[in-house]
Amino acid sequence: MNAFTRNTGCNGRGWSVARRIAAGAVVACGTLASPPAPAAEWAQPAQAAQRQRRPVSVREREASASSPTVLRSVIASDEPALPVVPEAHDQENAVLPQPSPAPEVTGLDEHELLSEALVTDCCSLGAGSPCPHCAPFADQHAGGRSGLLQRLADRRACNDRCWTGRVDAIILWRNAPRDRPIFSQTIDPTTAALGPTALNANQLISDPLVAPRVSLFRGDGCGEAVEATYLYAGNFYSQRSLPYAVNGYATSPPGIFGNVFGPTGDPTTDTSLSSATATLTGSLQSAEFNRRTAVGALPMQFLFGFRWLQWYERLQMASTFSNTPPAPDPTVTGQDNYLSSCTNNLYGGQIGLDGALLTTQAGFRVDGLVKAGAYYNASTVSSAFDYTDSSPFAYSRQIALGSRGSASFVGEVGLTAVVPLSRCWDFRCGYFGLWLDSIAQPTNQLSHQVLNQVDPPSGTVDLTGLLVLQGVSLGLEGRW
Repeated sequence: MNAFTRNTGCNGRGWSVARRIAAGAVVACGTLASPPAPAAEWAQPAQAAQRQRRPVSVREREASASSPTVLRSVIASDEPALPVVPEAHDQENAVLPQPSPAPEVTGLDEHELLSEALVTDCCSLGAGSPCPHCAPFADQHAGGRSGLLQRLADRRACNDRCWTGRVDAIILWRNAPRDRPIFSQTIDPTTAALGPTALNANQLISDPLVAPRVSLFRGDGCGEAVEATYLYAGNFYSQRSLPYAVNGYATSPPGIFGNVFGPTGDPTTDTSLSSATATLTGSLQSAEFNRRTAVGALPMQFLFGFRWLQWYERLQMASTFSNTPPAPDPTVTGQDNYLSSCTNNLYGGQIGLDGALLTTQAGFRVDGLVKAGAYYNASTVSSAFDYTDSSPFAYSRQIALGSRGSASFVGEVGLTAVVPLSRCWDFRCGYFGLWLDSIAQPTNQLSHQVLNQVDPPSGTVDLTGLLVLQGVSLGLEGRW
């Protein structure tokens, strides 16, 4: 038994049916067969079919009338049926069937199920096929677009369960830290008065960066879905420096970690600074798992799930000093170093809405998203201070603190324009906003820890920080 016979389930008698079809007894897929063969070759199967004939049901007549020129096979064991095939017993009397509005239907024997295989084979060519699976792609096959990439680009069998993937690149900006003077200018070394602020924490504005975001959805085609999303914003960076000026700067009140350097009114004990630099870095990670459900008949989904966010921020500062006459030792120069790093691990649940705000017949739409949640913040703070001079002499103090846990808030909004590129690919462009409230930030810790040469290390964790991230997202969405 060859491959064709195995695929169709036909025995040797089925080949006579194939010859019968090739003789022009039927028209399949809009093509005509070659001239008919002698009647002796196919008379026996025809007689077997005649013995199996039976009355035709009303349903069969209606189905046959709707498509008179297409060969049909009803596989059900109780009611197999086909349009009537005129039988020709010799070549001279053989005629081709003519389409009619309601052709007569006769029964089929078991071997004439070969016609089903022929229809399936024609269906794979996409030419006039009634197959519901191949009909949507008939134009692609007819034009020669039957490659793997074309099928992946055009196939969208999302009437049942399907996967949706999104990849976005978000150009992000972060807000500057809140107001906190760090260094001030000096006016007169003979007095302890300070001039205007030379460096403030709110001047540490980070450069924008590109953050990748990856999402995967599994939907059931009825508005229900599960979602997994990961976002990573790697390295926000900001640096500000003060130009060199001998004894031109001082620490702004109340100092840094309890250290106050500046003019004292006595030149012999002056501790003014000559330059200063501050560097602020930060990074964000977020992973979330959500369940989505349809909101009635609205084009909207209600989502709820679990989310983890980590915000890490580090502040590093350095200031230089030098003793000038009439100081006891004018050759002494040195540098002060300050370090404060904060890690916020937020765990909690969130709810939100995601829906289509505007749609057009061309497929263009505008989606809106809002999320909000309450989180447990397990934050830690690490601070250190040291200085070195050319004596040589060195001194250092450090402290590590952890909060007992606090409540934080996280909100997210999005507005995205979606442009269809093909049947299962969309281009996405929009706005992204994320804010974290009640977190630890290093610029807020400068006044809450004590690291000096007199007092033992001590301090508390300040959790009044606010982080706002905003950006423009560009990405692709695919479905399969």
